[in-house]
Amino acid sequence: MSGLKVKALQSNTPIKIHSQALALEEKMVQHKAQLKKQQKKQRGGVDFKKIKRKIGRKLPPPKNATNTQVKSKAIVLPEQSLASDKAGLAVSKKGLTLKELLTQTSHHNAKVRRDALIGIRDIFLKHPAELKMHRLSVIEKLRERMGDEDKIVRETLYQLLKAVIFPECKEGGKNGSLEVWRALFVYMVHNA
Repeated sequence: MSGLKVKALQSNTPIKIHSQALALEEKMVQHKAQLKKQQKKQRGGVDFKKIKRKIGRKLPPPKNATNTQVKSKAIVLPEQSLASDKAGLAVSKKGLTLKELLTQTSHHNAKVRRDALIGIRDIFLKHPAELKMHRLSVIEKLRERMGDEDKIVRETLYQLLKAVIFPECKEGGKNGSLEVWRALFVYMVHNA
């Protein structure tokens, strides 16, 4: 038996043992790779699959793309037209009524306040009857602008009072000028 053992030892040279170990190691690595592939298939496929694109082709939109198109249609209501609402009223060059202009005199922008005063002057020059009908409400609203922080607005108000409102109040008699002076007095008392 000892002869057999020596023969077996001689046949198992270090090169053979090394090559057998490498072959065994390769089988183990291949086996691990196959196990990983099987696990991925069980989980539901590849997580990130790279798609090869051909040159010159357009890319398809992403799956989570948002549609940003907006569709709108106009609603036409002929009986509620703004032009028909202003048909019988006196309007300024910009197409604004006296009520709208009086509202704009309290606007936060000085240019809008000045334009409103100019529009009021235009209406009163074209339609003097408007001043006679709405004299008190106009004076009540305009007295707020006497203490305006903007110099241009105050100057425009002065020109409006001087050129249009005071001459009309003088023509209206004693009663018209009393209304103006009463409104100015109330303004001065409240802002003193």
